[in-house]
Amino acid sequence: MKRRFLWLAVVALGIAGAVLAYRGPGRAIVRGHVGDVAAAMFVYATLGALWRRSKPAGRVAATLAIAGAIEVGQLAWRADSTAGELLIGSTFDPWDLLAYAIGVAIALGWDVITARQPDRPDFGRV
Repeated sequence: MKRRFLWLAVVALGIAGAVLAYRGPGRAIVRGHVGDVAAAMFVYATLGALWRRSKPAGRVAATLAIAGAIEVGQLAWRADSTAGELLIGSTFDPWDLLAYAIGVAIALGWDVITARQPDRPDFGRV
């Protein structure tokens, strides 16, 4: 596994944890949209770690396809449990698609910048 994807996944999970812990103003927006940004970053990182020979464009397309399918699927299903809501959401919101795109853009930026770094303990291969 490439460490840059591991670190991206750690950052995404950190953001997700902060989103779940947040109780301040605008909580619904933070939980709904910043959480979706983190989810897209995590999916991109997972695909990068598992799909070693993929190019960034392939990871972008696959991540957006997965996120889009889940979001459109919310028109047909509804998660009633907390775990289900965290994994697949509960209601369709077109703004979520923008949040996913932002998450993918952040992940792509991370991918491109860290791929250019020389092999160091922070960005080397495991």
